[in-house]
Amino acid sequence: MNLVELFGRAPLFVHAHPDDETLQTGSLIAACRNQGLHTAVVTATRGELGEIVPGTIPLDSTMEQLAAHREEELELASEVLGVDEHYWLGTAPARVEGLGNRKYQDSGMVWISEGVAGPSGESSEGTLCGSSLEEEVRDLVALIELTSPTAIVSYDRTGTYSHPDHIRTHEISFQAAQQAGIPFFEIASDINDPEFQRLELGEYLDIVIDALSKYRSQLTVYPDHIMHVGGQRDDFYTGVGIRRHEG
Repeated sequence: MNLVELFGRAPLFVHAHPDDETLQTGSLIAACRNQGLHTAVVTATRGELGEIVPGTIPLDSTMEQLAAHREEELELASEVLGVDEHYWLGTAPARVEGLGNRKYQDSGMVWISEGVAGPSGESSEGTLCGSSLEEEVRDLVALIELTSPTAIVSYDRTGTYSHPDHIRTHEISFQAAQQAGIPFFEIASDINDPEFQRLELGEYLDIVIDALSKYRSQLTVYPDHIMHVGGQRDDFYTGVGIRRHEG
């Protein structure tokens, strides 16, 4: 697959939390870099409400300390994947001109069934889901106008596993792409969904595993699988389902 023909030369990936860029699109980002695309990533929150793998950082760490640690993990993973530029939503240049920087916080989630998340019920004003959608879209549009990406890539409406922040990120990304007049591509929550084009990117498995290994506070990498902090077991995935979403 010629990714320049699909995305143009400068795709912008938009994700909700640190590690999502690797878990959901790590192989695709690596493939973009390999094909010479200038690849950027925007992360909406620091994942402040994520659980912590015991022994990686003190369990009594504050939300601010966890956020700082996850920022460092994302930086390391981004280097492995070959991300050219990384931005935080709400922080210049991904911020409406004239407004001070802000940090959108993790909205949290609860498991409502196996593999399906739902709202935690505590979306305060400072969280991604509790903040103004219009302001968040304007933040992303500000970055688009400055950096001129050729496509936006983010989640589909289901948000992978229905995490509220993933769904909100889909809304932000799609609306910003529409306002900016650039293509919006969705990553399939179900890779077997026939409405999506499936890309097999197995040649990037080693890169994905290396990038995942940087997120020691969130998951544990084993020879043939990963174990999330909540105990969920996942195989390594390099296949990606993608489609252009027109509205």
